[in-house]
Amino acid sequence: MNKLSSDIPDSSDESASERSGEQVLTYQGYASNALANPAKKSRFKWSALSLRAKATALAIALGTIPTIAVGGIAYTLASKAETQQIVNTHQHKAVEAIDKLTRFVFERYGDVQVLANLPIFRNSTLSASISLQDKQKVLTQFAETYQVYDSIAIYGVDGNLIVNGGKEKAPANNADREYFQIALKTGKPYVSEPIISKVTKIANIFFAAPIKDSVTGKTIAVIRTRMPVKDLAKVIANYGDLKNQTNYHFFDNFGKIFMATEKEQVGHDANTDFPDGLAKLRASGKPGTWIGYDLNQKTVETLNAFVPTQAFQGMPDLKWGIAYTIETKTAFKSVSELLFSITLGTAVAAALIGLLGAVLADRATRPIQAAAKAVEKIGQGELDARVDVVGEDEFAVLGSNINKMAADLETLLEDQTAETERVELARQEARMEADASVLEQKQQKEFLQKRALELLMEVDPVSRGDLTVRANVTPDEIGTVADSYNAIIRSLRQIVGQVQGAATSVTQTAEGNDMAVKKVASEANEQVEAISNALDQLQRVMVASEGMSARALQAAEQVQQSNEMVKAGDAAMNRTVAGISTIRETVSETAKKVKRLGEASQKISKVVNLIGNFAAQTNLLALNAAIEAARAGEEGRGFSVVAEEVRALAQQSAAATADIEQLVEEIQAQTNEVVAAMEAGTEQVVAGTELVEESRQKLGQISASSALVNQLIQEISQASKEQTQAATEVGQTMNNVATIAYDTSKGSEEVSASFSKLLEVAKELQLSVAQFKVS
Repeated sequence: MNKLSSDIPDSSDESASERSGEQVLTYQGYASNALANPAKKSRFKWSALSLRAKATALAIALGTIPTIAVGGIAYTLASKAETQQIVNTHQHKAVEAIDKLTRFVFERYGDVQVLANLPIFRNSTLSASISLQDKQKVLTQFAETYQVYDSIAIYGVDGNLIVNGGKEKAPANNADREYFQIALKTGKPYVSEPIISKVTKIANIFFAAPIKDSVTGKTIAVIRTRMPVKDLAKVIANYGDLKNQTNYHFFDNFGKIFMATEKEQVGHDANTDFPDGLAKLRASGKPGTWIGYDLNQKTVETLNAFVPTQAFQGMPDLKWGIAYTIETKTAFKSVSELLFSITLGTAVAAALIGLLGAVLADRATRPIQAAAKAVEKIGQGELDARVDVVGEDEFAVLGSNINKMAADLETLLEDQTAETERVELARQEARMEADASVLEQKQQKEFLQKRALELLMEVDPVSRGDLTVRANVTPDEIGTVADSYNAIIRSLRQIVGQVQGAATSVTQTAEGNDMAVKKVASEANEQVEAISNALDQLQRVMVASEGMSARALQAAEQVQQSNEMVKAGDAAMNRTVAGISTIRETVSETAKKVKRLGEASQKISKVVNLIGNFAAQTNLLALNAAIEAARAGEEGRGFSVVAEEVRALAQQSAAATADIEQLVEEIQAQTNEVVAAMEAGTEQVVAGTELVEESRQKLGQISASSALVNQLIQEISQASKEQTQAATEVGQTMNNVATIAYDTSKGSEEVSASFSKLLEVAKELQLSVAQFKVS
């Protein structure tokens, strides 16, 4: 009923005119949404833009997109050509630098050959007539003239220095240097790899050439020149500029950098410092470029070029190379400027074209905007709004159709208002019928609630245990429920009566048997206690018997051990007697050897005296020789030195002889003491042998007594074992009896407890059933 009421509006709160206005506003809102604002959402969409905005955007796009495309294509083509030109120029500079270095080294390669072919070095006759100072002056003058060498030296075929020229001093021997060995073995000029000194950290390049005899053609010497790499850096100084981030890195055949704009990279491995592409280009042996990153500043991008040295005729292939680098922001600066120019020109052209397109779009969309405003007013309820029609084009046709639509909407609105009034009248009639139906349902509900309350009051005594009540049965629905209540109460009254009788019978039976069960349980407990006491007494007897048996066994073991120890002692004494006899013989033999040692030491003493005499005579002879040498003057000085050394040797021999003589005397004294001690030891050995024999006889007597005691203890132990076994069997029997008695006592207690619980349950059941009234 409530739902029906909520669905039907209250006619007393609204008038017919208000409802008509609501319908009109609903239609107008629909028209406004459909015509004036078709996509009204919070998010931006192309369809939500006005026609003027769309036309302007399209005009700008059609004008600017081709302009931007042309500008982008022009920049792409121009930047590609400019970039290639920059890369080629950078590589060309690297080629120039390595070519300049190679030619400079080639000139120095020719210098060493010129020096090696000078007649003053090759012609042995001419060379012998020229002093060493003049040769040195020639080399020094050559070094000063070219200003690139700090040392020029000539070495013999054995590696020893012959002539040294230049500002720096040359090593005394050069035999272990690689360039020296190669020039000597091959007989040809040689250019070394740049060698970095471990001490000065300065790199030098060595040029070596063999000097061959002008007659025989054999190599008679090797000339070498040394050029510091710092002088070589002056030749290519124009190719490195730290301010413009342009750096060169020259490396040798092994890839070790020996000259670089960044001094800290000298000595580094080139492949490690340029990991992005140098190793691959070096392996191919061809020039190339690549884009990498600065070793120290990982985020700085660089343009790198690799160019290897080219072999010249008459000069060995050095297999050196250059890594020529420049930061890309510096190298491609012109490309960035080109991008800025094209971007600026494209932006200005696009702006002008976009402005022209916006003006044209505005003029073209004005008639459409006028029509849209008229439609918007119509959507808001202003149905008298009209569009000014000018001309006969498509916009004029659109305006005419909008005016016709507005007139049709006015007619349709009048018809809709009349239909709304008719619907409202029918609504009021339906509301009156619904109110009458709701009143009738309310009266029926109140009658049923009253009968249900009466039934609850009639059966309420049942909740307090009164099963004699009866509900009043009526012909309505509540009467059926009352009849069911009466049947349930009758069944419950019969069940309660049966339960009362059974509870009384159980209580009487439990009270009669409870005393008998308790008496049986008490007697069983007394029996268990008596058996436990007997078991305790028997257990103590068993423990004592076991202890006696154990002690008897221990005594037997001790006696057995004593017998074994006596036997072992007897055997040990036999071995002792044998050992003492052996010692006695050994001591006697040792005494004889010691005496012979004393005699030998006396012989050594005689020999030592003889050596001492020889040393004294040698010393005397040496002294005489020194005197004669002194008389001879300068010619005898060498012989005097020898005589002095012989004299010193004789004095050392005399001192050593005295030491040996003293040592021999000490050996003789200690030998006499050892002989005396051995004789006393022999007497003590004889006395010890007699004492051992007497101890052996006593041990035999102890062994016999121990055997008798061992036999008696074994008999005692056997008797104790038998007694313990018998006590164990009796104890086992008593344990079985105690277990049976304990189980009986436990069962009696459990039965007694069960009867007690049964009695309590029966009494509780009587109390519960007594609450019900059945008669």
